[in-house]
Amino acid sequence: MGTLPPLRKRINASALSIALLLACGLTISAQSRSQQSEQPSIEKTLSSVVTLGSALLNSTASNFSEDPYAQFRDTRYSNAGLINERDEIKLGNQLNVEVGKKYTLVREGQMRANRIGQRVARASLRPNLPYSFHVIHDEQINAFSGPGGHIYVTDALMNRANDAELASVLSHEVGHVVARHSLKTIQQSSTLGGLADLFGSITGVAGDAAGDLGKAAAQIVAGGLLAVHNREEEREADFLGLRGMVKAGFDPEGMVTMFQQLQNISKTDSSLLGSLFNDHPDVQERIDNTRYEINHLRTEPRGKRR
Repeated sequence: MGTLPPLRKRINASALSIALLLACGLTISAQSRSQQSEQPSIEKTLSSVVTLGSALLNSTASNFSEDPYAQFRDTRYSNAGLINERDEIKLGNQLNVEVGKKYTLVREGQMRANRIGQRVARASLRPNLPYSFHVIHDEQINAFSGPGGHIYVTDALMNRANDAELASVLSHEVGHVVARHSLKTIQQSSTLGGLADLFGSITGVAGDAAGDLGKAAAQIVAGGLLAVHNREEEREADFLGLRGMVKAGFDPEGMVTMFQQLQNISKTDSSLLGSLFNDHPDVQERIDNTRYEINHLRTEPRGKRR
């Protein structure tokens, strides 16, 4: 399905290098022995080298899956090691207050975002959260999510996306919520210092706890932590998002065409792209991976789908 992602290219290149090194060792050894006995057949030596190299490459390839999403297929998600879901929702609500201070939230398009967003959310692996979908007035094409089910999309993105494309973006963000990516980033962030410890013991939102939570939320939003994800997290959200939108009944090609739009915009005016491209995998890789997964879903028994 398209070109191999860079990791698999490096694996195959490494295997080839090992094979060549072993081949050289075999040749040198054969030459050494030839000084003490009769000269070995060149054809036999080359045949042994080719056989060894082929066997090594095949063995190495069998140890690494061609499936770009193999590591995510059997993942089970929970709040284990994190704050519990009740406190996650409280944190998300407080973060939403701070997002409203930083950005201009608008009503135009909000009904569409909510209609499509709720549909993919209910088809996700975390369907029971109180999801809320918000539209931000901004010329950048962007979307991000916070703990507890708050998801944000700019009107600039919505104006460019048809329903299937918008579903792919919102389902991707739901994927971040399912995998608790933002929550993990917040709790592990060294920039929060001692405030990170607060999240493990929130029991209410009154008094000093509410004040500390508000300060922490303001710091998180100001620092842009809601939009910070590493490449593996983005791949995981792509995987979860595609499967969620398919389960919700949307055309998965919408994710491909959305990526293609972003790819074209990156070449003409990259300033229009927000955090959708920050530390994200190569867009062509994401297109190839998405096409792989679409084909995988066509052959996957429905009873095995989550």
